[in-house]
Amino acid sequence: MRLPLVDIIIPHLNDHDRLALCLDSVKRQNYPADCITVTVVDNGSDQPLDAVLARFPGVRGMLETRRGCGSARNHGVAASSGTILAFTDSDCRPEPDWLIKGVPLLGEGTGIDIVGGDVKVFAADETNPTDAELYDEVFGFECRRYVRFKHFACGANIIVPRRVFEAVGPFRDGRLPEDLEWGRRATRLGYRIAFGAEARVRHPARTSFAELNKKNERTVWHARNHMAEGRAFRLKWAAYTLAMASPPLIKTVMVLTSPALKGSGQRWRVFKTLLRVRYGRAAAMARYLFAPIPAANDSSTKE
Repeated sequence: MRLPLVDIIIPHLNDHDRLALCLDSVKRQNYPADCITVTVVDNGSDQPLDAVLARFPGVRGMLETRRGCGSARNHGVAASSGTILAFTDSDCRPEPDWLIKGVPLLGEGTGIDIVGGDVKVFAADETNPTDAELYDEVFGFECRRYVRFKHFACGANIIVPRRVFEAVGPFRDGRLPEDLEWGRRATRLGYRIAFGAEARVRHPARTSFAELNKKNERTVWHARNHMAEGRAFRLKWAAYTLAMASPPLIKTVMVLTSPALKGSGQRWRVFKTLLRVRYGRAAAMARYLFAPIPAANDSSTKE
């Protein structure tokens, strides 16, 4: 039986080298090649994609001037027509069986409407990882927890039928955590998101505390803007900030039990990084409590 046509949508911004690695991984999928189309949506990079795309015949390149991964993904969806949509990011490297493991989970009788696949973080040199890389391998993408407890799938690895995506509606703009907002909207409509442990993509770990801190700033900004759409958000945000400033008991247990870490030395390094990240996040949250909130039609984003 012929497998459904899958449209792979990849947003991109100033990440040409890793985009090439991503497209090379996509090319190695063991899903039938004639059942895959690939669209890269550039979000306003400083340099064109021509040189990269020339190495991958058949891959379509498009431009979306409105900043944000959500806007880029929406553009790719609108320009495609496959039965299944598969979203990943330009810095990811899908495993060869990403689609062949993920797409069947959406088959009739499974009760699954959206697959949130796994994202496996890896260090540049696994024999000598930095503190930031070790931390990111444990906490970078907690995809199982996102699906089970937060009711969304990480935007780096979502597989969904087009009919479901269209029923839920497009991703929101770059002011918000677009994958979280979209997933919760889907859940409210009654669609079921399931974790696909074997539908995996790989993601390079952040190598320095500066990179971890940059991610912190972006995710805090997104989360604040999202919470600001609700009632009494400043009171809720203040309570959230105080909770973030409390001792990280659950995450400490995760450090002590994580199979990604080897020995007490690595666990101690990750614990120290955890404290830096957590209290840096709490400080960022405090700064954003009274910071201006971008308007709904503001196309600004945090890169």
